[in-house]
Amino acid sequence: MTPRLLDDWPAIAERVRAARSLALFLDFDGTLAPTVNTPGEAEIDRSARAALRALAANRKARVCVISGRRRADVLALVDIPCVKYLGVHGAERATPAVSQPAADMVQEARHELTRGLNGARGIAIEDKGIAFAVHYRNAGHREINDARQLLENIATAGQGSLKILRGDCVWEVLPREIGGKGETARRLWQSQSPTSLPIYVGNDATDEGAYRALAEGLTAKVGAARSTHAHYLLKDTREVARFLERLREEMT
Repeated sequence: MTPRLLDDWPAIAERVRAARSLALFLDFDGTLAPTVNTPGEAEIDRSARAALRALAANRKARVCVISGRRRADVLALVDIPCVKYLGVHGAERATPAVSQPAADMVQEARHELTRGLNGARGIAIEDKGIAFAVHYRNAGHREINDARQLLENIATAGQGSLKILRGDCVWEVLPREIGGKGETARRLWQSQSPTSLPIYVGNDATDEGAYRALAEGLTAKVGAARSTHAHYLLKDTREVARFLERLREEMT
């Protein structure tokens, strides 16, 4: 059974104090901010924002927010200096992360899916430029099954050039060359501060790769106690805020 992170705080605090520095990676929706029906209305709890601002300003910590959203959206919603912002599961950065042919291929697949769905009720396609998301939270079982089959057929026709990440009522469609959150987080950790303690907090199935990639560090899943590769659980975004506050205190 995966333990609760705050219940094991003395052991965690000891690791944090022993570390020369921290590499802190955080998802956004469902982690820093509660998941909402209107994405633009997502807000970070004030205490979490204050703790995150202090951690980002601490010379012993490197903070990165890595999200499935577009980078510009995450930057606008968080807007804290000294934080590194990565969108589209780590692929969208300040400089292009995928080739133009790969981006074109994704757009062709999106257009094909849009034509095939023909306005299916409850299915929404979000264009992310170098990727796209298929949201089905408001769809019925028949519409979901039809959309899934059509998407799988399109991916198969792509002969392995596309991959599908399954999240919370969403399928994320990306070029195969995008490694995902795990590969991105590990690369950043090793390239910037390989002797630091990596910490990753997320809430979605797309974060599982990061839990595996940073197994040497501290990883936590936000939400229900389902099967996960994370070391710990945090109940909700309020517990994430308390974790960040305690982390800030240990770094003072």
